[in-house]
Amino acid sequence: MGFLTALLSFALTIGVLVTIHEYGHYWVAKQFDVKILRFSVGFGKVVKSFKRGETEFTLCAIPLGGFVKMLDEREASVDLSERHRAFNQKSVYQRFAIVAAGPIANFLLAILLYTLIFIMGVTGVRPVVGSTTPLGAFAQSGIEVGDELLAINNTPTPSIADFSMQFVQAVDTQPLTIQTRSLQSNLKTHELHLSDDFLANPEQGINHYLGFEFDTPSIPAVIDQVSPNSAAHKAGLQTGDLIVQANASTINHWQDFVKIIQHKPIKLIELKVNRNDQLLVLILTPRLIGDTPKAGVSVRLPDQYLKDWQVLIQKNPIDALFAATDKVYQLTLLNLKMIKKMIVGEASIDQISGPVSIANYAGKSAEVGLTPFLSFLALISIGLGLLNLLPIPLLDGGHLFFYLIEMIKGSAVSDTVQQFFAKFGLFVILSLTLVALYNDLIRLL
Repeated sequence: MGFLTALLSFALTIGVLVTIHEYGHYWVAKQFDVKILRFSVGFGKVVKSFKRGETEFTLCAIPLGGFVKMLDEREASVDLSERHRAFNQKSVYQRFAIVAAGPIANFLLAILLYTLIFIMGVTGVRPVVGSTTPLGAFAQSGIEVGDELLAINNTPTPSIADFSMQFVQAVDTQPLTIQTRSLQSNLKTHELHLSDDFLANPEQGINHYLGFEFDTPSIPAVIDQVSPNSAAHKAGLQTGDLIVQANASTINHWQDFVKIIQHKPIKLIELKVNRNDQLLVLILTPRLIGDTPKAGVSVRLPDQYLKDWQVLIQKNPIDALFAATDKVYQLTLLNLKMIKKMIVGEASIDQISGPVSIANYAGKSAEVGLTPFLSFLALISIGLGLLNLLPIPLLDGGHLFFYLIEMIKGSAVSDTVQQFFAKFGLFVILSLTLVALYNDLIRLL
């Protein structure tokens, strides 16, 4: 993935999400006749600006947020003739609506994006079980090799992506029911009794957690790309090499090679490769990347190798809208669940990502295609909307929390209390930022 692609994809992602978020504030404020002084995307030095009507629109150098500056007596003196247009003069319900409109705009954007994705159609791979481990949850429930995973808790899972997403959303259900179809077309229902909390360590992967592997067409172990300075590069592997043997074990297809690479603890691997009809012996020592041994190579995929395994999931506009709304709702619940687990210590804060990780994912999704990028954009939009609704001072959610108190007690929260919690909110935000940047740095290294 090119650095430029990642940078441009990140800028586009943040630009779209911030603009939509701030436009939510802007649009509702205009409906209540609040005077908007400035609409800014980004912070810091102004790169580009223009004025339309009474509002200055600016694009600033640091693309990590934005703001809508409204007429407000708490920030500057206001002419008596315009006092009725000041934000602080509006009712608490109007102020609540203006502040809530930003996060709501992010959720609406996510619904729109998923609606477009479902209308265009999503190509996936049928979820068929390729192998199971004897003591794994799948084997214990009676799921067998060759079974197609049709549904989880009666929700259809036509593709691997759908199965994975539905599992994560339903993992707390006990017992979890999975509907399958066997090679003989027999329909079966299995109950999974899960003890360990998957969401406490989602990086282990669903396959490892449930003790199975998805089936895919057999792929010859032919090297496509070798990453610079990787273990494979150091060993001398080249594009076009066919792996025929590893530590005396015959390599019939790519997955055989992957299993040997991922063996723990890491050990030296003697490879026999066919290069231009010559048999060579190379010594490979995988490197531990995160918690997984890696060689630093990709496989050469035959043309249309997934043709018979692919499914097209496409909906008409009405069904797409309902499906998109449900998907955003389910993802929001999942995000809330993860936030709760991190707060109570049931999940690691290692899962918090910062701008470097977001840029990395944005670049990767953009390189794959339009649909993956739109899906990524929708996912981040949900995260941004939810983050801003958290009751943390300085964020939209903090203001909404104070407005709720004002509605209940009939008067505004005192400036002293608000200033105290503002300092606390700043501490929380800075702490989260440092954790996110630290996690980014660890992933980068």
